[in-house]
Amino acid sequence: MKKVLKWIAVFLIVAFFMISIGLFFLVRHLPQIPDDLNLIATKNPTVIYADNGQIVKTLTNRQVISYEEIPQDFIHAMLALEDVHFFKHNGLNKAGLLRALFVNVKRGKISEGGSSITQQLAKNLFFTFDRTWTRKVKEILITLQIEQQFSKTEILEAYINQIDFGSGIFGLEMAAQIYFSKHADELTLPECALLAGIPRSPNRYNPYKKDEFALQRLRFVLKRMFEEHFIDSDQLQFALDKDLVFQRMNPYESHADYYVDYIIRELGKEYGRDAIVYGGVDIFTTMNLKYQYYAKIAIEEGLAKLDKLLDLPPYELAPWQDKLQYPQAAMVVMDPKTGAIKALMGGRDYQRAPFNRAVSNNRMPGSSFKIFTYLAALDKGLVTPKTVLVDEPVSFEIYNQVWEPKNFENNFLGPMTVKWALSHSRNVIAAKLIERVKPEMVIEYAKKMGITSELEPNLSLALGATSVSPVEMATAYSTIANGGVFHDPYSITKLQISDNTIRKDHDLNGKRVIDPQTNYILLNTLQGVIDYGTGKSIKQAGFTRPCAGKTGTTNDYRDAWFIGFTPDLVCAVWVGFDDNRSMRLSSRTGVTGGMAALPIWLNFMQNALENQPYSQFSQPPGIVFEEIDPFTASGPMPGQPKITVALRSGYKDGVNE
Repeated sequence: MKKVLKWIAVFLIVAFFMISIGLFFLVRHLPQIPDDLNLIATKNPTVIYADNGQIVKTLTNRQVISYEEIPQDFIHAMLALEDVHFFKHNGLNKAGLLRALFVNVKRGKISEGGSSITQQLAKNLFFTFDRTWTRKVKEILITLQIEQQFSKTEILEAYINQIDFGSGIFGLEMAAQIYFSKHADELTLPECALLAGIPRSPNRYNPYKKDEFALQRLRFVLKRMFEEHFIDSDQLQFALDKDLVFQRMNPYESHADYYVDYIIRELGKEYGRDAIVYGGVDIFTTMNLKYQYYAKIAIEEGLAKLDKLLDLPPYELAPWQDKLQYPQAAMVVMDPKTGAIKALMGGRDYQRAPFNRAVSNNRMPGSSFKIFTYLAALDKGLVTPKTVLVDEPVSFEIYNQVWEPKNFENNFLGPMTVKWALSHSRNVIAAKLIERVKPEMVIEYAKKMGITSELEPNLSLALGATSVSPVEMATAYSTIANGGVFHDPYSITKLQISDNTIRKDHDLNGKRVIDPQTNYILLNTLQGVIDYGTGKSIKQAGFTRPCAGKTGTTNDYRDAWFIGFTPDLVCAVWVGFDDNRSMRLSSRTGVTGGMAALPIWLNFMQNALENQPYSQFSQPPGIVFEEIDPFTASGPMPGQPKITVALRSGYKDGVNE
């Protein structure tokens, strides 16, 4: 027994010395705590740069206020939510730490923190891009140091000055101005409770995004304040009955907010959002500031015209709540030669509706998705642009059900060439083609061109009966604009902390996924959309650059699309209501892609490419052109319509010799 006790004593002594040595080295490498705790939140800000090196946005900018300027109601709300024993402990929430320790050991990784307010403040002094036990120990040591050097009020003041309220808003003073058009010391009890509820999940509880979630959170915060005896029953009832009025003191928005949001979200998946926002990172992006500005202008002006057509009052004059009932738009602009995202707009008003529609894959693309069916049919040699198919009533039996596709205009035009059919977006012809090539083949082509969303192998896929995002559609059309060579879309070229690069430049090696001749034939066919099809208003408006594209309109006019491109730039535009309502004028006329999305595309392209040299689409060898009648494919008769089709050498009348 004595021998066992001796070995235990030796083990404990060795363990003590090992831990002491470890702590010694950890302490030696701890960051220096500044004399002013508010500097923790403000030094080494994260900066986002455009493609020309100009600063797009500096994150964690804030206005520091003193403890005396912070409303007691807000302090009580934060304590009730985050750390009710803050004024009693030495900086460590012991119950929270034990709970987090159990979860982390069980999962084998750092996934929960159990942090006190002081710990959360300490994190921001030395964020790294990994979650390790060593970092957690350092965090605890820094927490104890802070508690020794500063008073509780100084700690709380610094913490409240660095809180993330979402939408690029940091610190209580900025949040008060942005959400309620007042200074922090003017906030009421319900306003304090609402703001205190946001930081736990800014994207979920931000009232700009979803009022109902924010109000649910408000009620929860008030309940916690009541349970912890910070307010009485009369104050609770008053706050619950009080209507909140949201109004910004300053716009606090820029034309790049959706793009910045996209970058932070993408990097946050890999490194953690806090590490990006607070880590003092230099983020170099592919954003073109001129394009981004013109994208915002195009959406604002295009939706203003649509609002008028829909008999809606001017958006800027609409009440706060009513703004969610207005149509939205999204735009993605890409360089087809590299896959670089040059501009991105996820909506018309980031502060009111920060949901990023540009990257959300929850809208149907309609006829803009037909390109994959036509591509498969062209590439497999089943048709050429001069093949004649009949636009007529047709039905298909699918799992004992009959599908009878209708054209958008509810009419049938008889025989026509494939190029004419795509240019005028005839649904019946697309349905006939997918029945020939099979949906699985269409999915194969869509996937290798950049569609990442789940696709079901249904015949209705030919008409865009699936959900995708604008960034996916822009990527797919970029593949066509780039001669059949696919590039992964990307928005970040480099991450850097001081002189240490932690992510190098993007790999620009593309992958050929479409035969160059097939690709050019499809491209030439899409030029027909602009020359005489559903996108002919582009040429009529005086836009004479070489370009191609496709409109898209879904059933009952719920989604309007136009994806078009020049040799140097691809732009995808979506327009619709967030609640998926139909877009109809007072005359009951439906709003199509050509009416809503195309004008936005045209506005952007005219501004973005002004004074830029013209360039031509690259033509591969082995392509010949033929002038034909668009309905019979024979030589055009004098005075009759005629179109020019691109064909492979050796093709005649739609049959490969």
